[in-house]
Amino acid sequence: MTNKLRNFIIFGLTILTAFAIFVMSPTKAYACACCGYAGEWYQRTENLDSSQVETLNQLKFSPSANLYLTAAGFDIIKGISSNSETYTLSHSKNKRSWNFRLVDGSGKTGNLSLTLPEKMIAFGTDFYDQPTPNSRLYKELRMEGKVAGNGIFAAGMGSDSRFRLILQGRGNYCLNRTDFKHWNLQILGSGSSFSFYGFFEQ
Repeated sequence: MTNKLRNFIIFGLTILTAFAIFVMSPTKAYACACCGYAGEWYQRTENLDSSQVETLNQLKFSPSANLYLTAAGFDIIKGISSNSETYTLSHSKNKRSWNFRLVDGSGKTGNLSLTLPEKMIAFGTDFYDQPTPNSRLYKELRMEGKVAGNGIFAAGMGSDSRFRLILQGRGNYCLNRTDFKHWNLQILGSGSSFSFYGFFEQ
């Protein structure tokens, strides 16, 4: 093999290698854009845009909800004219407008209506218990805003009534409906102090 032919082959292989790296690198970068890594921790305020709202509207709430209670029982509850610990839940939505209809054990009903805010808090941390970087994070999305209530919630509602909705799950950086397994809805204000929690159906 002559030096000229050898140099030509080396040049050709170099060009092919560079082309392969160029083609594969964007794919690799895209695949890792969602990855979470060992030691990860973040908490940041993000815009809640229309595409994310569309994803959140795909969440399916389980048809039951639990009232958060401690050893103090109903002494810590303010703003509900019901003594049930469990409720039948139906969740309806229209883009950013969400409604939670809750029915207690005796059939008394109340609605909690809210609007998903323009911004949310995204929290994530590595629990050091997953071998792969792509799904090792514990995640929360936290949203807050004004809330309206009627029925069993009417007496506690006022101009300062607010909600804090927390979605909890495991996954990576990206927003995926199937990542979220649990939810917690807190109602706060001068006349109300209570929270419900439950599961998402997959």
